[in-house]
Amino acid sequence: MIDNIGDEVMVIRRDGRIVFANRAAAKMLGYPVKTLLAKSVTDLFREKIAIAQWRKIYWTRLKKGRVPLSYIVDRVGKGGHAHTVDVTAVYMPYKSGEYMLSVARDITEQLGLQQRLQESMGLYRLMSEQAADGILMIDADGIIEYANPAASRMVKVAASRVFGMHFKHFIDKASLPKALECFRSVLRGLPVVCDEFYIRDRQGKTFPAEFTATPIFKGGKVDRIHTILRDISRRQELESLHRDTEKMKALQNFIAGTVQEIQHPLQGILDHSHALVEKYKGRYFEYIGYKEFKDIMQTLGIMHDQVQSCFDTTNQLLDINRKKVKMNGTHCDANAVIREVVRRLTQSLETAGVQCTLKLAGHLPAVAVGALELNQVMTHILTNAVQAMPRGGNVEVRIFYQKADGKVQIECRDEGVGIAPEDLPRVFEPFFTTKSRGLGKSPGLGLAIAHSLTKSFQGEIILKSKLRQGTLVKIAFPIYNLPAARLSRGAGPARPVRQGQAGRNHRSR
Repeated sequence: MIDNIGDEVMVIRRDGRIVFANRAAAKMLGYPVKTLLAKSVTDLFREKIAIAQWRKIYWTRLKKGRVPLSYIVDRVGKGGHAHTVDVTAVYMPYKSGEYMLSVARDITEQLGLQQRLQESMGLYRLMSEQAADGILMIDADGIIEYANPAASRMVKVAASRVFGMHFKHFIDKASLPKALECFRSVLRGLPVVCDEFYIRDRQGKTFPAEFTATPIFKGGKVDRIHTILRDISRRQELESLHRDTEKMKALQNFIAGTVQEIQHPLQGILDHSHALVEKYKGRYFEYIGYKEFKDIMQTLGIMHDQVQSCFDTTNQLLDINRKKVKMNGTHCDANAVIREVVRRLTQSLETAGVQCTLKLAGHLPAVAVGALELNQVMTHILTNAVQAMPRGGNVEVRIFYQKADGKVQIECRDEGVGIAPEDLPRVFEPFFTTKSRGLGKSPGLGLAIAHSLTKSFQGEIILKSKLRQGTLVKIAFPIYNLPAARLSRGAGPARPVRQGQAGRNHRSR
């Protein structure tokens, strides 16, 4: 039975001679059992000691105490193989002799793991002490148990004073509800990654911080929270400067585009009016002939069209610059609005040879956007789709409810000429167009208006396109009053609804 024990078992006489060793001992030391029985126990010690010294350190203490003795010793086996064992020994008198019964377990690997763990802990502490970000360890009650130097510098409080304080003492009042909610979430075992709030230092100064909080489990429960803090005030300043630069650039482009769009027709008005005056200023007659009358009316007609172009451009600019509209109380039936838009554009569709297919969803919740605004968005998108198919084609409008996101999505897909990859990033810029400008042409405001209106109602608009393969526009609006949103009952089951034909101009981008 002893030979089947995994731990080493040996019986040693008072003179240090080994009188019994099991197979586990022979395997651990690398010697046959007969060889071990010819050895003294001190022969196996890594640090050589005499028998007298061995008796003084181990035998005498064991015999005197008459209680088990535990100790750790380094030993050397066959071939110089060293290992560390944890020994438990008992004094055992037998007949006229005295013996030591020892049971040993190899703990070399365990000690190595402990050493590596200690080294790892030391390295982590070194990294923590030298880290630029603040590092906190917070217990389940919100008390700070550890703060690295960076965290102390952030709040301008010595590390020794930070320990034992509740973390809420360093949170700005406005951010406290959010911070406490995050704390409760982490206590439930949910990690919080890269959230933001404001920290208040000892001098009362607040600054924005980004934090990551990770739960530390013990016994299946969250025992502590590991938190990393980063001061992002400098980053926000740079982002603000970048946004201001982009706004200034956009304003410059906007002004330049506006001037260009209005200047061309105004120049035409000046040229035609000057030519008309020069042509007839020296003529005196009581009546105007048919030829002269026709010339004057044609010139006035051109001037009227140019004035109308100026008016249309300024009117569209008012749409782009409208203020953000609150969503409360603003909603509509998207199915009904889209039907109305297609009905109103029927003549244009038929004239251009474009066939429009509607795929409306049944039981659709009301969307949080006004009917007038959604009408404008869909009008501009469908008009662009028609203009992208100069030889006619098909356009499909599909609408459905994304229950997981709480949004209604509208997709408009055409078979038009498409957009080059290098132009895609600019399709929503005012006055950007991929076709030549001129009187009667779109100034490139359609998608800019659709984008502006969609964003003003917290919606999303995405455009995907490939040259000669068509364009897909995706629009998503949040539903109105999610818990009690009324469903649209009039749409019926999803089925194609065909309208007439449409447009021959190039798409305005």
